[in-house]
Amino acid sequence: NAPVWSPDGTRIAFVSDRDGDFEIYVIGTDGSNPTRLTTSSTQDSGPMWSPDGSRIAFSSDRDGTSKIYVMSADGSNQIRLSGSPFSDSLPAWSPDGSRIAFTSDQDGAFSIWTMRADGSDPLRISTSTALDLEPAWSR
Repeated sequence: NAPVWSPDGTRIAFVSDRDGDFEIYVIGTDGSNPTRLTTSSTQDSGPMWSPDGSRIAFSSDRDGTSKIYVMSADGSNQIRLSGSPFSDSLPAWSPDGSRIAFTSDQDGAFSIWTMRADGSDPLRISTSTALDLEPAWSR
């Protein structure tokens, strides 16, 4: 579920419930060395590699509602980035790694937002009352 190639093409991050709940794993492109990166008792999803391959952004509802987190590519240093009481999900790194776009319902409708890669400076990008999901950056 949700496979994403690492920038160097040697690993794939994906979501699986093979251990009972949805967690993030990394595996070699030849199927070798599957490694579980998250261990929460709730759903972790939407892994996205940073452009340099050193970090992975993801969504998790471990704090009660979906939030954006980032971790080192080996699963260490898991840090919550988004701080609103609303649902934040579907992270996407900017090409230079300085910002993360995501979907949030902070204003009553799902919109596209961005924040700095440290979680600061959240900005709403889309202003439609329609359902705006799955942000992607152009290269």
